[in-house]
Amino acid sequence: MYGNTGQAVQVSSSNKVVLSDDARGATTFQLLGCRASSIVPAAQRPSCVSLADADLTDWYLRDGGFYLKVDPEYETEDLPLFTVDSSFILHKDTFYQGTYALQSVNFPDHYIKSDVDGNLTIAQQDDSADYNDTASFRIYDYDSAGMYSRFVC
Repeated sequence: MYGNTGQAVQVSSSNKVVLSDDARGATTFQLLGCRASSIVPAAQRPSCVSLADADLTDWYLRDGGFYLKVDPEYETEDLPLFTVDSSFILHKDTFYQGTYALQSVNFPDHYIKSDVDGNLTIAQQDDSADYNDTASFRIYDYDSAGMYSRFVC
């Protein structure tokens, strides 16, 4: 996945999810079925996904205090919270044609976006060009026909 500016999304050494300084070094995530599908409205279930780091077994992209990070499922103390924090509704063409947006299941009016420091966060949607730019992502190597696809994120 790449930000709208072309910067690669990657996992930092502290497990935070950030934009790189350039287009190199994107982390590959595996697109999995929604961990929180039981609480997602039926109409949104086909678009609900969870993302796991392709190189780390059971490490999921999740909201951690409105900042995104990658954490192992097996170390959580609150599995129900971990489940909703690691579930997102994948939208195509939400803010711009040809881009994707990831809406939080835990905070339905919030989307993944980058902040001014390059950290990926969960932020409430607003109707501004800046929000639309920073909440739009390009996803490569994604096969929408497959339920469990790998994609470069």
